[in-house]
Amino acid sequence: MSAELLQGTKIWLGDVNAVDSYVDFKGVFSMGEKGKRGKKVLLRISCDSNYSAYINGKLVGFAQCADYPHYRNYDEIDVTGFCRKDKNVFTATVWHYGVDSQTYVNADAYLLFDIVCDGETLLKSDKTIGARLNARYLNGYAKTITPQLGISFLYNANEKCGGFESSEEHGFGEAHKRERGICKMKARGAKAEVKKTKGGYLVDFKKETVGFLSFDFKSETEQKITVSYGERLLPDGNVQRFLAGRDFSAEYVAKKGENRYVNTFRRIAGRYLFVETENPIDWGYIGVREVYYPIDEIRRKFADPLLQKIYDVSVYTVRCCMHEHYEDCPWREQAFYAMDSRNQMLCNYYTYKKTIYQRENLVLMSKGLREDGLLSLCFPAGVDYPIPFFSLAYIMQTYEYVKYTGDKTLLDETGETLDKIMSVFLSRIDDNWLIAQLPAPYWNFYEWAEDSANADQLSKAPRDHLPKVYDLTLNCMFIYAAKMYNELRGKNIETDGMKKAVRETLYVPGKDAFRLSNLSEKMSVLGNSLAVLAGVGDEKTVDAIVRGDGMIPVTLSMNAFKYDSLLLFGDKYKQYIIDDIKTKYKKMLDDGATTFWETELGADDFGGAGSLCHGWSAIPIYYLSVLAENKIVG
Repeated sequence: MSAELLQGTKIWLGDVNAVDSYVDFKGVFSMGEKGKRGKKVLLRISCDSNYSAYINGKLVGFAQCADYPHYRNYDEIDVTGFCRKDKNVFTATVWHYGVDSQTYVNADAYLLFDIVCDGETLLKSDKTIGARLNARYLNGYAKTITPQLGISFLYNANEKCGGFESSEEHGFGEAHKRERGICKMKARGAKAEVKKTKGGYLVDFKKETVGFLSFDFKSETEQKITVSYGERLLPDGNVQRFLAGRDFSAEYVAKKGENRYVNTFRRIAGRYLFVETENPIDWGYIGVREVYYPIDEIRRKFADPLLQKIYDVSVYTVRCCMHEHYEDCPWREQAFYAMDSRNQMLCNYYTYKKTIYQRENLVLMSKGLREDGLLSLCFPAGVDYPIPFFSLAYIMQTYEYVKYTGDKTLLDETGETLDKIMSVFLSRIDDNWLIAQLPAPYWNFYEWAEDSANADQLSKAPRDHLPKVYDLTLNCMFIYAAKMYNELRGKNIETDGMKKAVRETLYVPGKDAFRLSNLSEKMSVLGNSLAVLAGVGDEKTVDAIVRGDGMIPVTLSMNAFKYDSLLLFGDKYKQYIIDDIKTKYKKMLDDGATTFWETELGADDFGGAGSLCHGWSAIPIYYLSVLAENKIVG
């Protein structure tokens, strides 16, 4: 998809490199006679980093512009219903992060837009557009929430914003239209349960909720309010604000009298808010205005009530992890990973009628190709430790997209990325026909499994003085991905030599299975599942997987590989898969889950930072849709 040159120029006010800055923009346009013709008025808008846009004081669109300096996107928004025949006022506030994170690549700040109707430009970004610093947001605050999320905010309702001055132009800009549309914000839901506690107010939404902080209240004094948010409560009944250097909070300085506020920039997530105040507050409303990606859902009815519950909660889980792009989780990170999104895409093929969202996510991932030929850790991301396994997963994702949609045009945009990824691994095949784990700064991660060579093995230090690690998971994943790559690209990469080498090096006689690596005698379900999928293992290996045989169990994120290996043998393990899903997911439901967890340990994992809403754990959608008795009802 070629980039389009918008009519306007890139504009800003002040330092384009300023960290954590908010700039307001204002322009006026008239519809004139075009208002009588029933023609659409379209706002096309791009920025770095987040925007909220208004016509005549009404919010018409908002977005985190998740793209790259070399690959910009713009949103096209139908604003016809917000326009009057005569004078119309366009305003926008742009929030520029200015610091690298796992959700953003640092670049110069800008706003680029045009408003068009029937081929005529009504307004565009140029030096005639007024600009001012938004004084209500504390510019330069840069208080970090998490390394992934980036920065929070402080809003002071007492501050007065100054007058507008001319914008500064910074040249023309090309951008690609985001065909998949933009996120929406729900109207206020029912008033949440608010309890006065020691030091503040506890708010319980009764379920995982994702969106923008919103409230209105009366305050008898000017005072500072701190809002903490999270997915569970601490033993003392409060939300855990601080966690291993993370600070899940936002701040608001109230004015005396009526306060009404919605933050349309920083999404937050969780089940609970804890609001600390200096003085009592008369609450009118406090909550989170839910933000969602609009989808045309395929609804399913299952014969088994438990499977219905698991399916419905899975659907809600994956929806909570879909906004400008797929997210691993809405609370802790909001980061877009290849492997996580593979599971989410498989779910979406069975829950949503359109596939443009998957397509655009795959294109965005392809733009994160590094100079070394592998993909970035996240998309977009300003970090430097990619996961080789996830680059191979991208080949799998692309193959599955083409399989489910028949849309081979995707390869026109992503084919070169596939070629470069494959060439990297081909170049790393040693004389023994195996690929060794990659050295620093690569992260040889596969899954969050304890006591496993395939767990959190960060290659932070060079391995020059260490023996090479030839592990089962990476080599079998390469063989599996190579098969898919051959079909996608019409190639003939031979892997018979690698299959033979894996069998000779890693097979454990008497176990019908394979050890983790040349340096480990342990065995894992994930590694052996991939061995079966790669054609290295056989039905005896599958039987060993089902028995367990002392293998490191597979985690929620990687159940898909286990189930796929079983399904190679027809209906033999169909009921086993359904029962396995029931067992794992019923436990979470019994523990009060409203969305499904990152791992089976829930919030207790990762030092108390385990996510209770993780998109990759919605994978039962895919298998239940295929294997369990159900019918489409909408």
